Amino acid sequence: MSSRARVYAIVTICAAAAAALVVAITAATSTHPPKPLRPRAGKPPFSGDWTVAPDLRASVRDAVRAWPHGTIPTLRALALGHRGSAFVHLNLGLALFWDREDAAAFAQFRAAKRVEPDTPSAVRAGDLLHPNSPHGLPEFIPTFARPATRVQRVLFQGIRWQRSGRPISAEREFAAAATLAPDDPQALVAAAVGLFDKDHPERAFSRLGPLAQRFPHSQTVRFHLGLLSLWVADFGDARKQLRLAVADDPRSPFAREAKTLLARLGNVGTK
Repeated sequence: MSSRARVYAIVTICAAAAAALVVAITAATSTHPPKPLRPRAGKPPFSGDWTVAPDLRASVRDAVRAWPHGTIPTLRALALGHRGSAFVHLNLGLALFWDREDAAAFAQFRAAKRVEPDTPSAVRAGDLLHPNSPHGLPEFIPTFARPATRVQRVLFQGIRWQRSGRPISAEREFAAAATLAPDDPQALVAAAVGLFDKDHPERAFSRLGPLAQRFPHSQTVRFHLGLLSLWVADFGDARKQLRLAVADDPRSPFAREAKTLLARLGNVGTK
C-alpha cells in the first residue's frame, strides 16, 4: 500500500468503529464493573515480524497456536531467553491479555516498545498502548515520485524504512537529509515527522510547528501538521492545517491530497 493510500485508510478508520482487539483493549483500560476472570473468547492473535529470526518466529507461532495449552509458560520462557526481543514481549502480552491479565499484558507491550523500538513489533505495541490512535505511525509523504538528488535519495531511504516498520532507522535517514539540506522545508519536515512517537508526540510537533512560521506558505509543512494532528485526535487543527495547505496552491498535487483527506475526515470530531 502506498503512503497516500495508507493515509486515506487511516482517516476512514478514524470515522469508523475500532477493530475488535482495540475495542477490547480500550474497554480494559476504562472504568467498568469487574468481570469474571475467564479467558477471552477465541485465541490470541499471532503478531509476526519480518525482522525476527525464523526459528524464534516459529517457536512463538507454535506457542500461540497451542492456546491455551502451555502458551503463556512457553512464551514466558522465551521472553526470559530473549529479553531484548520486542517480538516475544509483544506476543506474550497478547496472550496475557487474552487470559485477562491486563496489567501484565500492558507491561509486556511497554517492554516491547522499550527494548527494541526499531521494529514492527514495537510499532504494533505502541498501537496497543494507544488504542484510540490510528494504527502505525504517520509517514512522511514527499513531493517527488522518484528521487533525483542526493537529498531526495536519502529521504527515499527513510521512507522505505518507515514502510518496513523501522521508525528509528527512518528517523536517522531523515535527520541526515536535514543536515544535508538545512534550508529545505521538505527535508526538515521529514526530520520532524520521523520524531513522532505516540508516547511523546510533542517531539515531532515542537520541530514541525516552528516550520510553519519559517515557511508560512509551504504546503508540505501544513499538510504534515494536519496529518500528525490526526494521530493525536486534534481533528479541528487537522482541518485547519489541511485547508491552509489547499489555500497555498489549490491546483497542486498536495492540495488534491489535502482535499481528499478533508473529504474523508468528514464530521469526525465535530461533536
